[in-house]
Amino acid sequence: MNRQLTAFVVALIFCLSAAVTPAIAKEGWKPAGTLIADVQTGNAFALNDGRVVSVGMKGNPDAWPATTQIWNPRTKVWKASKVKPALPHLQMGAAVMLDDGRILVTGSCKKDCGAGSNAELYNIATDTWTVPGQMAHGRYFHSMVKLLDGRVLVLGGCVIDPCMTGTLEVEVFDPKSDTFTKSPMPMTIHRVCFTATLLDDGRVLVAGGYNPSGILRDNETYDPSTSTWTVNPPMKHRHVVHAAVLMQDGDVLVVGGDCKIQLPCGDADLFNPRTGMWKSAGHMSAPRSGLSAMLLQDGKVLISGGLSYFGMLWQDLQSCEAFDPVKHAFVEEEPMAAQRANFSLAKLPNGKVLAVGGDQWAGGTNKNPGTAELYTP
Repeated sequence: MNRQLTAFVVALIFCLSAAVTPAIAKEGWKPAGTLIADVQTGNAFALNDGRVVSVGMKGNPDAWPATTQIWNPRTKVWKASKVKPALPHLQMGAAVMLDDGRILVTGSCKKDCGAGSNAELYNIATDTWTVPGQMAHGRYFHSMVKLLDGRVLVLGGCVIDPCMTGTLEVEVFDPKSDTFTKSPMPMTIHRVCFTATLLDDGRVLVAGGYNPSGILRDNETYDPSTSTWTVNPPMKHRHVVHAAVLMQDGDVLVVGGDCKIQLPCGDADLFNPRTGMWKSAGHMSAPRSGLSAMLLQDGKVLISGGLSYFGMLWQDLQSCEAFDPVKHAFVEEEPMAAQRANFSLAKLPNGKVLAVGGDQWAGGTNKNPGTAELYTP
């Protein structure tokens, strides 16, 4: 993906032994195989049996082949799917796993996809790609989130090229009929490169992003039971190309991203869905844009990798830290083996975390790491 778009447009926890005898050393990060093809963020999903599937999505027309690949936790080996995606030229996609285990991918297609094609489904049980009903408009730099009833919201993003502003349009995918319908109530603010987080009560928090007015503090919540939007007070900081995580107490942690154009920041905010209010969560030890974040089993939030800026050069990070909600502070964690930004974290059923693919930008040169690594708390 274009570096400026990526910058515009990302592991794990330090476990303490409870015993009074000497602590057992954690395993930390270990190699987890070489990918069949490079991948970027939002494409890796853990299965109930411990395997991880990475669906084939292209960043742009010149990116890697849209290869679907599956990781075996016993052998630490990646194997490619026997079939290619139904829409191999679907670009800048977003993906979400449905309740039935299928993976929905939506994006924008410029060629060789068929008129109006912009969505596809992968079924790992049958190793097949199919084309469901299509969205009214292909889009990119958008977000998707699965609702409590299993339907999927597709929100915002760019529907024209070049993208001058994001669309307000919201579509809903119904996995029972494999069709999209337009929501009667659009978002209140145009935005691209934002986050959408499912809350415990079934509402969806949409936060940050970018539009012609600049990088946003604006946020709103969607109630699927009434198809209505509520505008919340602004976040304490501006965020785009950031990460958002629902924590165990129901609050949402929003971290990192750019706070000015192509300027990564370490700011963090906390949203209380019971009051609709925001407060500052402090600052990470490193500015990070295009970082990845994951809720851990002990209630802390792992924050890893991302893109930062040093002097006159962009550089992806190996460093990791965790937000501790009890201490209300960020704590340093063991770094990854590889520099990564715009990559995926997948949490396995046993609590281990797999980091998959991403960018590797250092010293003015960009090359994808093409690997995965596994963290054992």
